[in-house]
Amino acid sequence: MNVSPSATHESAFEAAAGFSPRRRTAALIAVACAFVMDLLDTTIVNVAVPSIGHSLQATTSSLEWIIAGYAVAFAVLLILGGRLGDSHGYRRMFLIGVALFTLTSLMCGLAPSVGMLEAGRLLQGASAALMVPQVMALVQVMYPPELRYRVYAVFGFLGGVSAALGPIVGGLLIDANWFGLGWRLAFLINLPVGAASLAAGMLLLPKGRGVEAVSLDIKGALLSVLLLFSILLPLIEGPARGWPLWTSAILAAALPLAWLTWRYLGWRDARGGHALVPPALLKRRRVALGLLCGLCLQPVIPGYLLVMTFVLQGGQGLSASQMAYACAPIALGAMLGISLLGPRLHRRLGTHTLLAGAGAQLASLLLVGWAIGLPAMPLWALALGQLGMGIGLGLVGPPLSNATLADVPLAEAGAASGLLSAVQQLAGALGVALAGLLFFHGGPAIDIGQAYDYVSAYRQVLPLFAGLLLGGAVVCFSLARSPAAPPTQAHE
Repeated sequence: MNVSPSATHESAFEAAAGFSPRRRTAALIAVACAFVMDLLDTTIVNVAVPSIGHSLQATTSSLEWIIAGYAVAFAVLLILGGRLGDSHGYRRMFLIGVALFTLTSLMCGLAPSVGMLEAGRLLQGASAALMVPQVMALVQVMYPPELRYRVYAVFGFLGGVSAALGPIVGGLLIDANWFGLGWRLAFLINLPVGAASLAAGMLLLPKGRGVEAVSLDIKGALLSVLLLFSILLPLIEGPARGWPLWTSAILAAALPLAWLTWRYLGWRDARGGHALVPPALLKRRRVALGLLCGLCLQPVIPGYLLVMTFVLQGGQGLSASQMAYACAPIALGAMLGISLLGPRLHRRLGTHTLLAGAGAQLASLLLVGWAIGLPAMPLWALALGQLGMGIGLGLVGPPLSNATLADVPLAEAGAASGLLSAVQQLAGALGVALAGLLFFHGGPAIDIGQAYDYVSAYRQVLPLFAGLLLGGAVVCFSLARSPAAPPTQAHE
């Protein structure tokens, strides 16, 4: 029996309608715990990377996979995870996602080898792609429209706090070294949080049946995975292995794979199926420019964090907790950019606010490069540079989403939003791969633990970051000059 597309909402709304305010709040806390767990995990791991390298004798390419693998799996399966919630129920998919995320966190925390840790991170990213899309869907189910804005504001605040506290918590856990676990605590801390979220979710979240008519584009997801790994695998493994023939062959296969994926998506869409990425979206000028802008600007922060982790811990001798405090201004700057500076600039500059964000990050990169090159690094310059990087990040995020989605019809809003989120995650993985390529292999060959010129390695990456920001600025300018469709067209 086919169920109408709104059936899952209706049954879940009916289940949530009788909730008392206290139960609704308790259910929200259960969902928020999972949301925070995902954000904390992302930021904690960056601080733990050098310790992981020493403990597991990992190569630089393995360390890049530990960061990028999570982002790739999360990005590719994010849209699919959202549709699984539509088809099988948000509560069910949320609980499965939380359970899998908790189990994969245990797998990462107990990993005896770097290969097992890499596999665990891929599976962890996949489980996050199943868990995270259900969070906002459950908010829509549990709260009426007039209350949702407050809830979204709470999640925005939690996101900022998690980004700020994640590196600090990770650094303190690693330096505390309880029971000799060291970096493993960065993953094992998810166990009590995940267990609490799972137990509370089972008791409190509203039940709702899924929509049988929703089809899942498994082939599209598999093609996307192959395409992404055909790009990232050579970029990460090639330099470490001396660019053997197979890495070049895989990289050369990326172009025909991209063509095949595009043709398949068009074929599926023409047959009335739910393509993983509707090709019609990419034909919208503002959507295409917004995604291209994201591909230019979004790789900078993840790549920068990877580089600065080694510069500060290896070159400057900071401990994990000191490194965490040094990165805290980035999160503070992001919160300032999103909540205070961004709205004011956007009222005056509109989409041109993106240019201000790119400019702030470029100036900050140069300031940090100057500071770490001095015999005694001035802390004020490092803090100011880190703060500027965060402010730039905060100035880019919301305006980019707003400009990209401005003329997307409501019927395509979910797919467009999911596509933008996926591209941002993929851009982060690409940033890690490219920054690692230049930082570790742009000069003389280096290994983790050896003494080398961190400042010189940082300067090897600087042209990449500058080029991405300048390229993003050009695309931002084109995006700002591209008029959005009138509301009657965008929302019909």
